[in-house]
Amino acid sequence: MKRLLWFLLFLSTIQKVTNTTTVNKHQPKLNVLLIIADDLGIGDLSCYGNKNIKTPNLDLLASEGLKFNRIYSFPSDSGSMSAILTGQEPRKFGLVKGINKWPDFWSPSQSGGLLQQHGEKNIGRMFIENKMNSFYSGRWGLGFQPDSLPTSSGFLSFFGTPGSHSMGCSKQNHFSDSNLFWHKITDSAPILLSLTAMILISKFHSVIKLRTCILLFCMLVITIGLLRVFCWMTLFNPNACIFMENNVIMEQPYTEDVLSLRLIKNAIHFFNYRAKNNVPFLFVMSFLQPKFPHLRSSPFQNKTMSPYYDSVVELDWSIGKVLQALEKNNLKNNTLVIFVSDNAQSFTHPVTRLPLPLHHHGSNVFKANKMTIKLRGEKGSNLEGGLRIPAIMRLPGKIKSNSETNIVASLTDIYPTIMDYYNIEKTMDDRLLDGKSLYPVFDNPGLFPSSSLHDQLYHYCDTGPVGAVTVGNLKILLRNGTETDCSGPLLENPLIFNISSDPGELHPLPIKAHMPLLYHIKASLKKYEMTANLHKMKSAQYDEIPNPMDFPCVDLFDCTKTYVDDEFSTLFHE
Repeated sequence: MKRLLWFLLFLSTIQKVTNTTTVNKHQPKLNVLLIIADDLGIGDLSCYGNKNIKTPNLDLLASEGLKFNRIYSFPSDSGSMSAILTGQEPRKFGLVKGINKWPDFWSPSQSGGLLQQHGEKNIGRMFIENKMNSFYSGRWGLGFQPDSLPTSSGFLSFFGTPGSHSMGCSKQNHFSDSNLFWHKITDSAPILLSLTAMILISKFHSVIKLRTCILLFCMLVITIGLLRVFCWMTLFNPNACIFMENNVIMEQPYTEDVLSLRLIKNAIHFFNYRAKNNVPFLFVMSFLQPKFPHLRSSPFQNKTMSPYYDSVVELDWSIGKVLQALEKNNLKNNTLVIFVSDNAQSFTHPVTRLPLPLHHHGSNVFKANKMTIKLRGEKGSNLEGGLRIPAIMRLPGKIKSNSETNIVASLTDIYPTIMDYYNIEKTMDDRLLDGKSLYPVFDNPGLFPSSSLHDQLYHYCDTGPVGAVTVGNLKILLRNGTETDCSGPLLENPLIFNISSDPGELHPLPIKAHMPLLYHIKASLKKYEMTANLHKMKSAQYDEIPNPMDFPCVDLFDCTKTYVDDEFSTLFHE
């Protein structure tokens, strides 16, 4: 009898295993291709109405998918990247301006980013936990140190650069750490000359002794020396232009002319070979274009009327190559493609803070629902032109082709959208998510009013109070920022704008007619900040004082290495 029971139990187990295997065998493999541009303006694609250039590949993606007209970013690169990867407000992690007003990480020697000890869950770790694969290619933007790179955040591999393309990496708009040093010396010249004169006059009139005079001069020299070390540690140092494979430095500084082509070649290789196994994957393709100083390979220079649009044209061509590889390997129909920019475009020089020449500008004018819309502001501000970004999503069979939506969305929505796409059950950790899933919007985006997902969308700038709040078609500015900077004192009377009729935010609405709304925002905001423990996060990661010994170098005394891979002709003949 016992033998019979054991035999029946064995047959039952075999049947369950067989059924499970059958289900997994016939279940379609779902994948995600996440494409991120760097500081691309919402008006700089022809599918958004730009007439200066043609972007045929992104136009095709938009014609096959869903275009977003009101998706919001954050003031900094690393803040936006953390929002994409965690689904949470960057303010929670201190990825905002601090007391020193740094808009982002400023040195490769700084630690930080999405460190494991901070306890946050990110998209890379989510894929690992659910036995799926995630790969990262291109610009990371969340730290240079080994414990903050993609391979320490759940991604199986990393092929790209830890930071953005800076002026220290550029030939045509070169501005190195030495230039920064002399720029600061020039700015401080009146102070340095005054101190030198005071010391010499004091010694001449015997106010101080020779020993004191020498000591003061030594202190002055040490101060200048520390300034030089500070400049050397910044991202303007050409040796901060690092190309890596996983955690290994492959080239330092990287070759600007072929960097983008190298990333595309790697992405095509991934889809031709690694993507063919039966494990669902996330492939993040994070581009370094078109952010100033506008990275562009040799074949794309002088293609348009400006270096900015040259960079946009190469971005579009590169995305086309990636999408072609996806389709060539029969992955188009079961892959959710998400294209976004991390930030709006900047019109300001990163060092002098003066306006860039017009040939470095994009456009803040775009078309939505056949209407021409002109925004005001740029990256770093809380105005619409500083927060709105282009975004396109495609999923054959789910997203209706050639559709668009005015729903208020955020970069934090990407994480929960991918969770819903895979039907991943939310855990206790996911209650902290600020993002909302866009997956329900895919079926019929026209049925969703602007405030369907977010009752209130908060726009934080620094460790201080919230700068602005979006409530459906209304935008409430709570701090007196500028068109280039979101920080500023609290306004005694908040400015309220109707974004649908006044997207340029030029005509404030009467405040008395909206007092109930302001009271509601105040109460909701206080509840959110208490729940999110924002009162405990009083410092910014950008304010961390770096250790010069942590500057990433190939060797202890040599920060240079060459990577030979110059065969890219096949990219232009496929």
